[in-house]
Order: sequence, then structure tokens, then C-alpha cells
Amino acid sequence: MRSCRADMTAVLLALLSAAPATPCPVELFRIERSKNANVVVYEARPGEKSPLDPDEPVTASWILLARDGRRQSLNFFERLMAYGFEVKLGPLAQNARLTLKALKGRVLRVAQRDGCLAAFGVIAGVETVLKRVFVTTDEHGAAPSVVSIELFGVDAVTGEERSEKLLAGK
Repeated sequence: MRSCRADMTAVLLALLSAAPATPCPVELFRIERSKNANVVVYEARPGEKSPLDPDEPVTASWILLARDGRRQSLNFFERLMAYGFEVKLGPLAQNARLTLKALKGRVLRVAQRDGCLAAFGVIAGVETVLKRVFVTTDEHGAAPSVVSIELFGVDAVTGEERSEKLLAGK
């Protein structure tokens, strides 16, 4: 009896001393801008019984880093144009196709990678996990105009960093 109790105690101590599992980050990627430090963060919403929430698999919101760091919802025009997106959920909410309004030619795939949700896309011709988008704008004139968009991520196979710069109008 003692050896069984000692074995159970050893197992319990091993479980308690093991490092806690790292939870999956909800952030898929962010859009940064040359205008200021505020960023738009795109996050995956896990479902209770599926990898993605069938009702709202992806959300986007501002993090106002140029001010006080608080979160703020996108307004109607931001959702309609610059930072909005469309999501088409795959079967059983296992994955989704995500199309950003500002990058309609670059469809992203939201799916699991190493047990966590990630945004996959093509950067410089390579399947990549998208991490960051940087938008350079020209603020002179009546309305800002996009000069370039840079995509940053890691190669989905090798883990090497990848980037690509897209010039406006090209």
C-alpha cells in the first residue's frame, strides 16, 4: 500500500511542478501604420466545440498605443473600407478564408498550426504565417493615400522570416 501511495504522491508532485501549458495567443496578425503607433489587431475566436467560433471566427479592433493603450472597436467606415474583412467559414468551423478589404487579392486561410490558430497566406511566393502588415501612407492632401504595404511573417515550413513590399497602384 505504501508503494502505491508513494507512486501517486510522486505523480502528483510531478504534475504540480510541471510548467503550465502555454495558452494559444488569440492574435493572428496586426496592421501597423506610418501615421502613428496605433495598431489594428485581428484575433481568432475559438469555438466551444470547434477550432473557430461559428458565429464570429475573427474579430478586429484598435489598440490605441499612441494614446493610452486601450482597445477600441473599428468604426463603420473602417470596417467598410480600410480595415474591414470578410470571413467564410469552412466545414465544421475547422478553418476559414479571410479576405481583408485592403488586400482583396490576398486571401488568407485561418487554420490550426501546432494546436493554435494562425493566418496563412502567400508572401513573396511562399506559404507563410502572417504576423504583421505595415502600411506607409502619405498624409499630405485632403485624404491620406497608401504609398506601400509590407507583409511580414514566417515560412510555414522552415520558420524563416519572410517579407514582401507592395507598392500602391502596382
